[in-house]
Amino acid sequence: MRAHRKQSQEEVVRALQQQVDELTRTNMLLQEELARKEQFTAMIAHELRGPLAPIINYAQMIARPNCRRETVERGTAIIISQAQRLKRLVNDLLDASYLSTGQFKLLLAECDIVALIRELVEQFRPLAPYHRLEVEVPETPLIGRWDGERLQQAVGNLLDNAIKYSDEHTTITVRVSQPEEHLVRVSVHNVGRIIPAAEINSIFRPYVRLQAARSRQGSGLGLYITKSIVEAHGGTLRLERPGAEDQGTTFSFDLPLPS
Repeated sequence: MRAHRKQSQEEVVRALQQQVDELTRTNMLLQEELARKEQFTAMIAHELRGPLAPIINYAQMIARPNCRRETVERGTAIIISQAQRLKRLVNDLLDASYLSTGQFKLLLAECDIVALIRELVEQFRPLAPYHRLEVEVPETPLIGRWDGERLQQAVGNLLDNAIKYSDEHTTITVRVSQPEEHLVRVSVHNVGRIIPAAEINSIFRPYVRLQAARSRQGSGLGLYITKSIVEAHGGTLRLERPGAEDQGTTFSFDLPLPS
């Protein structure tokens, strides 16, 4: 009887210890999440200031009397591009909230991905004056039922990262192809550092930034939001493995085309 009672007590102690260990792990995860969110709050303030400064500066510049036409045209293009960037940042913030509460939704309509990519890259040219932006797309439209604004946000995040994490005077290439009859593929490639294999599993998590990227501003939400948008369309965002002669980073995703 005593042996049985002792065994029962030991089982209770083990069960309680397991619960304590689980609570300790959960508490540590919550503390890490809270620390990341606090860092994120500070980083997003810097991110939001980034587009605001050129918007204000160029608005003041083109408001001057006798401003040259070339200055007005360039200033207007930069203001629009930076406003679009600001819009993507705000949308990322809103979408992070929607995803956490299960309220993330798409507004599907007919969308030509070829025209969308061409337009998006033109918006980015004023933001990347020291990079070469190349577009490789089919000559004919590729139309599906997608949320065009969300796809602009997703590819815009990939372009933002490509510009931010590559050296000046390098080429960033955005491609649209059709590897299968009912599939369209979008990819963004930049020349630069390769993401370490040990960090690949972390890049799609919210509020997480890679060790090599800590010196650069960023919200840590871009890839997480992009992945969520792509998956909501029935696709998968992936980091492609670079070949021996292909140094750099390529993110790509597939979208289903109607039968």
